[in-house]
Amino acid sequence: MKSISKSINKDFSQQIFYLIVLILFLRIDLVFQNNTPTGGDMGAHIVAIDTFIKDFIPNFQISGWSNDWFAGYPLYYFYFPLPAIITFFFDLIFPFGVAFKLMVVISTILVVYSLEKLLRKDSNKFSSIGATAGLFYVFTESFTIYGGNLASTLAGQFSFAYSLAFANLAIFYLIKSDNKFSFSISSIFLSLCVLSHLIPFIIYIPIYGVYWLFKKETINQKILSITIFLALVSRWLISLFINLEFTTNMSYTPFTRLEDLIKEDILPLIFILFGLIIAKFKDLIKYKSLNLFELYLVVSSVLLYFFVPEGALWNGRLVPFFNLGLIFILFKAIEIFVEDLNLYQQGINVLTSLFFLGTIYFLYIFYDRWSNNQSYLDLYIPIILLITIFAILNIRNVVIQINLLIVSIIFSTVSFLPHWINWNFTGYEGKNDWTQIQNLYSKLNDLEPGRIMWEPNSDMNKYGTPMTLMTIPYFTNHTSMEGLYFDSSITTPFHFISVSGLAKRPSNPVGGLSYINNQFDQGVQYLNDLGIDYFISYTEEIQSKAMNSEKLIFLFSSEPFSVFKVNSSKIELIYQDIEIFSKASTQDGILSSIFRDTDINNFFEKAYENFDELDKNRIIEVSNEINLESSEKSNLQVTDLNITNNKISFFTNNPGELHLIKVSYFPNWIITNGKGPFRTSPSFMSIIPNDEYVEINFENTPVEKNSFYFSLFSLLLSLIIFIRLRKNDKKT
Repeated sequence: MKSISKSINKDFSQQIFYLIVLILFLRIDLVFQNNTPTGGDMGAHIVAIDTFIKDFIPNFQISGWSNDWFAGYPLYYFYFPLPAIITFFFDLIFPFGVAFKLMVVISTILVVYSLEKLLRKDSNKFSSIGATAGLFYVFTESFTIYGGNLASTLAGQFSFAYSLAFANLAIFYLIKSDNKFSFSISSIFLSLCVLSHLIPFIIYIPIYGVYWLFKKETINQKILSITIFLALVSRWLISLFINLEFTTNMSYTPFTRLEDLIKEDILPLIFILFGLIIAKFKDLIKYKSLNLFELYLVVSSVLLYFFVPEGALWNGRLVPFFNLGLIFILFKAIEIFVEDLNLYQQGINVLTSLFFLGTIYFLYIFYDRWSNNQSYLDLYIPIILLITIFAILNIRNVVIQINLLIVSIIFSTVSFLPHWINWNFTGYEGKNDWTQIQNLYSKLNDLEPGRIMWEPNSDMNKYGTPMTLMTIPYFTNHTSMEGLYFDSSITTPFHFISVSGLAKRPSNPVGGLSYINNQFDQGVQYLNDLGIDYFISYTEEIQSKAMNSEKLIFLFSSEPFSVFKVNSSKIELIYQDIEIFSKASTQDGILSSIFRDTDINNFFEKAYENFDELDKNRIIEVSNEINLESSEKSNLQVTDLNITNNKISFFTNNPGELHLIKVSYFPNWIITNGKGPFRTSPSFMSIIPNDEYVEINFENTPVEKNSFYFSLFSLLLSLIIFIRLRKNDKKT
């Protein structure tokens, strides 16, 4: 009994040690500062999550419509609601900025925790090797956007981190846990994986399926796991796939070189791993240390990296899984090596002393690298002291000494993560030039609410992120044409084509488009086509061009920005020639969204070709025999226009005529008295109202309603099966 208690205390002390070290490195002092987090995409994610908390949760929604970006887009239909849900619960206790940062930090902690669980030999016994492997994985710095590591999370990929952690936990409970309801718990984590990000789910589901099929378990337990999964994900997942044709394919260029898969901080490990496997190959086979799981991660990543068809899955996203598989194998080999060292009693003190000295040496390197920044040292010195004290207390423990040596090496090689953490978590308010943005936003709030297009420029990173002005909807009563979640809005490509002519250094992120760089007049024309109310210049060159434009009205300057009025309208009569596009089947729409090279007719291709001829003709998509005619009238008068996240309403003096509404099309928009909405080039809606009063509501489609009821049915079935299983357990 004493030995069991001692083992539990030892495990607990190690868990607390790793947790404290990690949260200190993640700057827990900054996490609880009440500011607005920034940095990369993270600085714009606040807009979407804020909308979720303020607009969706009060209406019991996990997805809906937002006008914040891209002339409107479906929010949390194609991106992932779970991080927003987690932030909401923290927001009940803490200020929004603190809640958001807690959500981000916990995603990294969960990744480390999930790796530790998967590397356990005994499902109930803490694995220090696993925790060390987790730290090694999240602190890799060779990629900053693919997902999984801390650098990617700080860039805004926290959804990916959550998904990866939950996928790992799903595998753990399926293959290692001795819990009698491990199948059900595994199913819950797999569901959370889906609701966090699709890519880890797509990568993990084949190996998960193999384990699920061949795992010996009762049929009722397996059915229960299925019903739980369906109950949690059906409503969101079905809606996502049904609407895939209304996403934008970002057309990322796939990598082809081996060095883009094998990063520089992983390459040395391959040689170390190769040596360890040769030395310990018999032991790895004898003790069955290598599982199908990590071998699958490595092999599938390599195969998909080189052979996956071009489409929705960008092969750069496979790097995190390749790294993870290699790290699993490496640390399993290290574990066998450490166990062998434990067998040697003679000279053990010399070995542990050498490991201890190595730890002190690398901790000194860590200290020396950051010694010139007191704000970092305030928490890094406690990390150094904690590791040192823990090493002294366990001076004769070979396993702990080797782990601490590896941990100290990890910290000593970190180069930019502390800067990124500090930059993100000191928030927008902590940036020296933030007053320029505050002044701009204050003046914008004096204007009538409208849709704003702004000149992008990487120099705006000084405010927190180059995407700073994406926060216009968060800090002002206006909406921003540019935002995140590029592939969620079918207006995205047309925005980036337009703004490429209005920027000195446009980003042009969507591949395969013909941008109009330096064609300012064409860009101004597109401002009218997209229903933009205001344009904000940033550079002197663009400001000068805007001042000389007859179609832009100068309003004010707020250094270094200048704001101009655009005389555009949100509602127009369609007078142009009409070309009817026959709506594709749902299946064809989904396939054309997933794969690039298909023979399926695509509305976007037609609309894209038509974008510079909008004054002559419009492409309109219809699914049945509806007679559409251009309007011959030109005396349109629209009054009381109101555009919200769930309703568009106005009065028109031309009922019965074909109206264009410059809000992104989505099938959930339903007109109460009229025909439409029809998808109309470039990406908007057209309607034929029957009355002067027009009302269009954003509603759940029949598929969404039925999937919700299906989820409820699955939940009820899960409860029934669970109750029966509990009764059977009590009888036995």
